[in-house]
Amino acid sequence: MTKLRALFAALDQRQPILARLGWVMLIIVVFCLIAAMIDGRTIKGVSVWVKPAKFAASFVAWFWTMAWAWGVLAPAARDGWVAQIVLWGTVLAATLEQGWILLRAALGLPSHFATDRVGEIAYRLMGLGAMSLVFLALLLGILVLLRGDQQQPKNWRLAVGLGLAITGILGGITGATISTVTTPYIGGTMTDAANFAPFFWSRDGGDLRVAHFLAIHAMQALPAAALLLRSATPAVIGVAAFSWTGLTIGAYVAALVGISVAP
Repeated sequence: MTKLRALFAALDQRQPILARLGWVMLIIVVFCLIAAMIDGRTIKGVSVWVKPAKFAASFVAWFWTMAWAWGVLAPAARDGWVAQIVLWGTVLAATLEQGWILLRAALGLPSHFATDRVGEIAYRLMGLGAMSLVFLALLLGILVLLRGDQQQPKNWRLAVGLGLAITGILGGITGATISTVTTPYIGGTMTDAANFAPFFWSRDGGDLRVAHFLAIHAMQALPAAALLLRSATPAVIGVAAFSWTGLTIGAYVAALVGISVAP
C-alpha cells in the first residue's frame, strides 16, 4: 500500500492535471458500473453504460501514462510550448469525448455511428477529437525521444518515446479505418451481446477494435517491457517495439479479411 501511494504521489508530481483527471475518469468508471446494474437499457445487446465505462477506463490508463511520461522529459521541456499544447489539447479532446459518450448513454442513444442529425454531427467532431488525441500522443513521444531527461536510462527513454509514437501512428490508422468503414465489424454479427466481456469483440467475424486496442496500449506495453527487462539494450527495446507493431498490424489485417481473433 505504501508503494502504491508513492506511485500515485509521483504521478501527481510529474503532471498533476493529467494525474488528477485520471482519478476523475476512474470515478466515472465506477459510476457507469453502478448505473449498468440498475438501468436495463441496451445498445447492440449490451448495457448503454458499457461504452462510457470502457472509454473512461481507457482514459484512466491514457492520462496516467502520459503523466508518467512527463517525468521522462528534460526539466526544461516539461513547461515548454510543445508540452503545453500536448497537455491542454489532450485535456480538451478527452473531456469533450468522454462527456459526449456519457451524455448519450444517459439518453439511451449511441455516441458512435449515430443516425440522428445531432448525433451524426457530434460523432464527426468526436472523430476529430480522437485523431487529435493520438496525434498529441505521437507529439509527446517525439518530444521524449528528442528532449528526454539525459539523467534517465536510454532504454527507458526509448521505450516511453516509442510506445507513445506507436500509439499515435497506429492508433490513428486503426481509428480512422473504423470511422471510414462506419463500423468496427467486418463480417459476422453486428452485435456485442454474445461477445467476450468486457471488450465485447466479435467472435464470428473481423473486429477492428482489437487492433485499435493494441495500438492505443502500446504506450503502456513498451514501458512495461523495459521494466521487466531492466538490463535491456536499446536494440532489445527496438525489437519489442517492432514485435508490438507487428502484432497490431496482424490483428488489423485479420479484421479486414473478416477473421476473428477474440476468444
